[in-house]
Amino acid sequence: MKLTRRIRNYIKKSIKPILVQKNITESRDKVKLQNNFRSFLLILAVLTMLVIMNVFMVYNQIDIGSIIGRNLIILCLFSIYGYYIFLFYKEIPFNQKLFLVLITSSLWTASIFIGESAFFYMPILVGVMLISINIDQQLAIITHILGIALIGIILTLPMIFYLFYLPVGVFSALVIVEAKERKKIIYVAGLTSLFGVLFYILIVFMLGVELSVIEPLLIFANIVLTIIIVIGSMPLWEAIFQFVTPSKLLELISEDHKLLQRLMEEAPGTFHHSKMVSNLAQRAAKAVGCDVMMTRIGALYHDVGKLKEPEYFIENQNGGPNPHDQIAAESSAQIIIEHVAFGVKLAKEHKLPKGIIELISEHHGTSLVGYFYHKANQYDDGIIYGEAAFRYPGPKPSTKEAAIIMLADCVEAYVRSLDEEDRHLERIKEIIKEISNQKFMEAQLDASPLKMKELPLIAEAFIQVYNGMYHERVKYPTNR
Repeated sequence: MKLTRRIRNYIKKSIKPILVQKNITESRDKVKLQNNFRSFLLILAVLTMLVIMNVFMVYNQIDIGSIIGRNLIILCLFSIYGYYIFLFYKEIPFNQKLFLVLITSSLWTASIFIGESAFFYMPILVGVMLISINIDQQLAIITHILGIALIGIILTLPMIFYLFYLPVGVFSALVIVEAKERKKIIYVAGLTSLFGVLFYILIVFMLGVELSVIEPLLIFANIVLTIIIVIGSMPLWEAIFQFVTPSKLLELISEDHKLLQRLMEEAPGTFHHSKMVSNLAQRAAKAVGCDVMMTRIGALYHDVGKLKEPEYFIENQNGGPNPHDQIAAESSAQIIIEHVAFGVKLAKEHKLPKGIIELISEHHGTSLVGYFYHKANQYDDGIIYGEAAFRYPGPKPSTKEAAIIMLADCVEAYVRSLDEEDRHLERIKEIIKEISNQKFMEAQLDASPLKMKELPLIAEAFIQVYNGMYHERVKYPTNR
C-alpha cells in the first residue's frame, strides 16, 4: 500500500523533461529515405501510364503536334492534382497513395484501349467508388473528374460522355459509402443505377439523340455489376493494402470482440481506463480533424498488453496488495514496459489492422517509467541505474491519432490517481496543460504531424469530456 501511495505522489509531482535520444537523427534519415523511395514508386507508376497513353496515340497515327499539346495538358492536370493532394492529403498513408495511383492508372489505361464504343458497358465507376470507400469522398470526386478529363483528352470523346459520367460518378462517390452495411447494398445499387438510367435518358432528350431501348438496360446492369465488383473485392483490398474497411471498424468497436471481452473479464480496471481514454481521444480527434474512428478504436485496444500480468497495474488492484512491493524496481519497470510489446503480439494474433497495431506500439513512445527509475536509484542499495532500462523502446507517435492517444492515456491515468477531493475541473485543467507541455518538452510528439497550435484544441476537447463528469451539481435538500 505504501508503494501504491508513492506511485500516486510521483504521478502528481514529478514531471521533468528528458534528454532526446541520439538515434533520432538516424531514425529521421531512415524515414526520409523510405519516403523518397515511395515517392519514386508513385512517380514511376504515373510515368508508365503516360508512356502507355503516348504509345496509344502514336499507334492511332495522331499527329505529333496534337500529341505534344495533349501531353502538356495532361502534365498540367497532373500538376494541379498533385498540388491538391500535397495541400489537403499529404498525410494520407503510402498504401492509400499507391492504391490511388494503381486503381486510377489501370482504369484510365484500360478505358483508352477499350475505346469509345464500349464506354457505357464497362465498369468505369469502379475507381471512384473504391477511392470513396477506402480513402475519402472528396478525393474520389476530384480524382474522378481528372480521370474523365484525361480519357476525354486522349480519345476526344463526344459531349454525352462528359454529361453522363461526371454527375453519375459524383453521385456514386456520395452514396457508395452507405453500402458498408450489407442490408443497404441492394438499396445503394438500385438507387445509383436508377439515377444513371434517368440521367442518361435526360441527356439523350436534351441532345435530341435517338433513344435506344437497350442502352438504359445496359447502363442499369453495368452500374449494378460495378457495385457488386466493388463490394465483393473489399476483402482483397483490405488484405493487399491493409485498409481498415467500415465493416472491420464496426466489428472492432463492438464489446463482443474477443480481446475486449478478455480485457473486461481479466483486467476490468484497464478496460474502464481504456474506455475513458477512448472518449477523450475521440473528442480530441474530432477537434483536430483526424481519423475519429481509428483513434477511438486504437484507444480501446491500446492497453491490451496488460492482459499478460494485469495485477501489476494499479487500476486492477482494487486497493489490494501491490505485487511490486515484492520485486526490484528494475523488474517492475520491465513488467510495465513489456505490456506494449505483448499488446502488439496479441493484436497480431487477433489480426487487428496494421494501423491499430501501430497505435498500440507507439502510445508510450520512448517515455521514461519515472516512478520506478527514481525508486531504483533511491532504494536499491545505492546502485545508480541509467535510464535505458527504464525507458519504453518506442517508436514515438508517428501520426496525430497516436499522439492524441498518448496524451489521453497520460491525462486519464493522472486524473484517476487523484484523491477524490482533488478531482475537480480546475485541477484537471492544470493537469492537461502540464502533461501537454511535458510530452512536448520530452520531444515525444516530434515524429507526429501534430502542430503546436493543435495542442490547445486537444486540451479543450479533454476539458469538455471532464466537464460533463465533474461539473458543479445542484445540491438538493434532503427529505426529513
